[in-house]
Amino acid sequence: MKLAIVAGEASGDLHAAEVLRELKRLDPAIESFGIGGDLLAGEGMRLLHHAREMGIVGLFNVLRHLRMFRRIYAETLAEIAREKPDVVLLVDYPGFNLRLARGCKELGLRVVYYISPQLWAWRRGRVKQVARYVDRMIVIFPFEETFYREHGIEAAYVGHPIIEEIGHIKRPLKQDDVTRIALLPGSRKAEVVSLLPAMLDAVDVLARERNVDAYIVLAPTISRALIDRLASGRNVRIVSHENGEAIAAADVALSSSGTATLECAVLGTPVIVMYRLSWANYWLGRMVVTIPHFGLINIVAGKQIVPELIQGHVNGERIAAETRNLLDPANYRRVVEELAAVRSKLGDAGAARRAAEVIMEVVNR
Repeated sequence: MKLAIVAGEASGDLHAAEVLRELKRLDPAIESFGIGGDLLAGEGMRLLHHAREMGIVGLFNVLRHLRMFRRIYAETLAEIAREKPDVVLLVDYPGFNLRLARGCKELGLRVVYYISPQLWAWRRGRVKQVARYVDRMIVIFPFEETFYREHGIEAAYVGHPIIEEIGHIKRPLKQDDVTRIALLPGSRKAEVVSLLPAMLDAVDVLARERNVDAYIVLAPTISRALIDRLASGRNVRIVSHENGEAIAAADVALSSSGTATLECAVLGTPVIVMYRLSWANYWLGRMVVTIPHFGLINIVAGKQIVPELIQGHVNGERIAAETRNLLDPANYRRVVEELAAVRSKLGDAGAARRAAEVIMEVVNR
């Protein structure tokens, strides 16, 4: 079997690599190529472009890099047309991948989409694009399967891959009075630059009140040099994001809005979720978002469990205040219990295997 994969972000690279590993068990002769990161390359995929090229946040930032995206799109579609894969697997990254889905269908190729764009939260009109250009959606939240089937789209719920990736990790017992804070500023340069300074300001405030051990969890798509520059002179450590143990060891996490927040839920680490864009992008987003929360934990729970800070509220004093409130023993226990309930909604281990089986079913149909 020949497979094209397009995963434009760090989380997509991780989840797609696990699916490719399972596909290789089903078909050891599989050939793969496309866009991804180090993990997909490690599974033997031939990279046309690296995911780090694609890590740009916000409409206006994307517009500034439009020529680059058009070039990458044209090169990728041309290679797909030349190779004629048995199936094209698109992973999240909707701005690029929904357009690519159309190009692939016009070539007469089968298209599978893994990890749904959050169309249920905004731009529901794009569901028509999915219906027209995607043969099968593979979704990771149970409510997504219902959403797509209500719109006449074949969808398979496989559970969230994060359960298999880190669900086995246990939080260590607390044996001292040190407050451990994990900083998760994101996997894209723009969000790291936007969020990390405020996180570090909060650490400085809290360190004047208590014994703090703060550390930055470095995403694989972010350069160490960038973190060194932003954290210069601050009393923080830098650790790699090889697994969830750094998050599990923390009493509380300060996180960008994204997959890292679900890691916190799975590991039982209370988290403060942050999101900051340019004001133009923010007001544009407010016009199209249709749900009350932006943090995935709160979206899955259907209510606010952990604090969400947006735009001007992302500042050192406010983050520190929310952290103090979260660390209050009664509040802390409540949040940990609520996080366990969220974890239970993410399904069982084996999402990658189930996703691989759906892909093979589409190929053999």
